[in-house]
Amino acid sequence: MIEAVNSFIHALKKQTHILPLIHQKELTVNLKTNDEIIQLSIQKGQISIMTAGQEQPTIFEISGNPDNLNRLLTGKERLRTLERSGNLTVTAPLRTILLLESIFFLTQSDRYLEKII
Repeated sequence: MIEAVNSFIHALKKQTHILPLIHQKELTVNLKTNDEIIQLSIQKGQISIMTAGQEQPTIFEISGNPDNLNRLLTGKERLRTLERSGNLTVTAPLRTILLLESIFFLTQSDRYLEKII
């Protein structure tokens, strides 16, 4: 799953039109699967993976199996759709969920634009 998260971060950094969404945000989100927890940190327009020893306390969490998290990170499925279907569990206020859904879904939008054009 770490490869999918790294690919997501790399794609996000290339798509500068999405960065204003996180420009003034400071939040930490745990992406949790059965055997792994990856902590994403969004701080003042930057997104990164927190390494061991850098972990921050967090109240936001997205958990589920690796396939569903991968579908979220690649933009193939929306966060709230996965949550409603029971494929992911999200612990965050609605505003944060909507922000995260926008970030995950829009980061991969270049593939969808290619199909339209």
